[in-house]
Amino acid sequence: MDQVTWIEILSRHRDVAHRVRVAGAEVHIGRGYDNDVVIDDAYVAPRHARVFRDETGRLVAEDLGSLNGLFLDRDKTKLARIVIDGERPIRIGHTFVRIRDASHMVPPERAGQPAGAKILPIALAAALIVLEALSAWLGETGEPKASNYLFPLLSVAAVVIVWVGVWALLSRVISGVAHFERNLLIALAAILGFSVFNEFAQFSAFALTWRIPTSYGYVAMWCILAVACFFHLRELGRSRLPVKAVAVAGLAALAIAIQTLAQSEAFHDSGRQNTAQRLLPPALRLAPVRDETTFFGEIEQLKSRLDRDRSDVRADDPAR
Repeated sequence: MDQVTWIEILSRHRDVAHRVRVAGAEVHIGRGYDNDVVIDDAYVAPRHARVFRDETGRLVAEDLGSLNGLFLDRDKTKLARIVIDGERPIRIGHTFVRIRDASHMVPPERAGQPAGAKILPIALAAALIVLEALSAWLGETGEPKASNYLFPLLSVAAVVIVWVGVWALLSRVISGVAHFERNLLIALAAILGFSVFNEFAQFSAFALTWRIPTSYGYVAMWCILAVACFFHLRELGRSRLPVKAVAVAGLAALAIAIQTLAQSEAFHDSGRQNTAQRLLPPALRLAPVRDETTFFGEIEQLKSRLDRDRSDVRADDPAR
């Protein structure tokens, strides 16, 4: 009974582009039409290699004196013979070829996508819509207008579509699979995370007069963006993840340092910004309200300090 050997021509994404079933003791591979497997590659010899079984029954690929030789996967060492393991392909010219016995064990089938897999992106999108609508409602200071609710939602939707589209295209080009749903999930989670932080910052500024979250909100923005970019890069390929993490973290740290420097110079030139950047309903104010006497008392203290500073300046420079 003839032994059956399967020859798989792989794409650059390591997907099977073509599969040939060959029955016989030997398999000849090359560019010529008299081969069992014909490879359309200008760097492949007319009779490039043969595949046979050695005395122990193992599959072996042997170079037939070609100019460019045989290589194991991406190794750069030219080999005269390669023992086939069924997993790592061999390189013939610019073409990757995987050789397997008919008895080669394949991994079990993947589980189908669970019915609830699409619920998470929908839930994140719904939460984002509710949060944006609530933010617009709390910030209303005049007559309610539909545009105040519609335009922010459309802006967020446009950003998500463009962002996810770019990453899905990159993923399709580099890894061969767009992973649109995964990239969408990453983008929605990142935007929702930043929206939650922004609402917390605005609330703490108005309710507690706490300026740190609003003054340094850009730190949270860059951190969230860096995490999202890392997960997008992971969808492009799982190799060199530590390098990708270090690169993304380094760029985020650089951006934070530059923006911190620019903000410190702005504070030095113009003073600190107002703590509360958005008015909210008075019922959300948690910090105690100072009475009129306390307020005007602080004004008098400030006036006294200003008068004292003017007097010191005149004493130091009588020309003034």
